[in-house]
Amino acid sequence: MTPETKLKALFATARPAARDHAFEARVAEKVARRRAWATVGALAPWAVAATAALWGLQPIVGPLAASLGPVMEPAGLTLAGTAITAAVSLWLSCRFSAG
Repeated sequence: MTPETKLKALFATARPAARDHAFEARVAEKVARRRAWATVGALAPWAVAATAALWGLQPIVGPLAASLGPVMEPAGLTLAGTAITAAVSLWLSCRFSAG
């Protein structure tokens, strides 16, 4: 028996293992969930720091917000309208796209 025939015989008997797609999906879901919780955990200190900074700046930001409120109201309405328009157009694009 030549080395080539031994190799052919070895590869002929060896079958690849069957893939378990349900198991792969469960593992991928667990990995995604773990990554999501890790992201939330990494962002928690930043949220605490931002809250503390805003609480500390409250005496400065309070009067500033009161004086800029009437000026910023049209800009806020414009941004809200733009956001709603973008969300609806994306939803319609996904809903009626070919695919």
